[in-house]
Amino acid sequence: MGELRVRLAADPASVPGARRFVADGLREWGLADLVDDATLCVSELATNAALHSASTFMEIVLRPIDRSVRISVEDDGMTPAAAVQPRSSFTGSADDPDLMLADEATTGRGLGIVSILASEWGVEQTDHGKRVWITLVDDGAEHRVRPPRTDIVEEQPPPDATLPEGWVLIRLVGCPVQLSLRQDEHLDELIRELQLMEGDTDNPVSRELAARLDGLLSGPAHARHTGRRIAQRAAAEGKTHIDVEMAAPRELSLDVVALEDAVMAADELCEERRMLTLASPPELRRLRAWMTQEIVAQAIHGEQPLSWDEWLADQPADV
Repeated sequence: MGELRVRLAADPASVPGARRFVADGLREWGLADLVDDATLCVSELATNAALHSASTFMEIVLRPIDRSVRISVEDDGMTPAAAVQPRSSFTGSADDPDLMLADEATTGRGLGIVSILASEWGVEQTDHGKRVWITLVDDGAEHRVRPPRTDIVEEQPPPDATLPEGWVLIRLVGCPVQLSLRQDEHLDELIRELQLMEGDTDNPVSRELAARLDGLLSGPAHARHTGRRIAQRAAAEGKTHIDVEMAAPRELSLDVVALEDAVMAADELCEERRMLTLASPPELRRLRAWMTQEIVAQAIHGEQPLSWDEWLADQPADV
């Protein structure tokens, strides 16, 4: 069994994707008994990276160790490793042998729970941020709340790091940066207006469409936010085109196709002036069509990426 590794946007929307990644990896390795504890721990660590590390991206890594697993969450933020400490309501030291979960305050106890579930846990400063790691063993034991280890235990990543079975790495080659950001902003505008219209009992079409979009966006949220962060970083660096890589379960492609259909339905409402948001201009429709086609082609059919410029050159002039 090799190492599993995925990069996600350091955003709360990525936390469900981190849980899914860990659960799928453990089940693939026959370690399903660890899934509940592992997903609880990675939820806490990924949420901390998203909310408190001032990071752009985070990397989730699974490494098998006999019948146990080491999970790490690495961020690229400025918050130091020393800030990673379990919070307690007691007044003694963090390694008090009498401190158990019941002594933890209701709020801010996430790292305390991680400490109790993990046989070992620690934090390391890296060249670009920090790495918080845990080791989980299927022995049913609970451990006392204790501070993280700070010695270096993480080895260099092996060259064969992969994704869990059923996951794919989508590559959008030569994606136009500014157009991609405009497309994302337009989708946000549609969602905001539809959410406002969701309570309008006199507009059942808009309410149904708002519900459809809300449900469709929850599944691929981590991929969408990762793509957005890559485009934002490229824009800040003055790049006009960028290769966007997004890891996601294979069935993401079905959500993306359904999302494209829903956005086209919203565009029809915009054209009928039943919404204030303007309909997607032709260039945004072309970009969405390319993205949708590429995700389906790569995820379902295993095809090689077709760049934006190559795809565009094959399209009729009026598309």
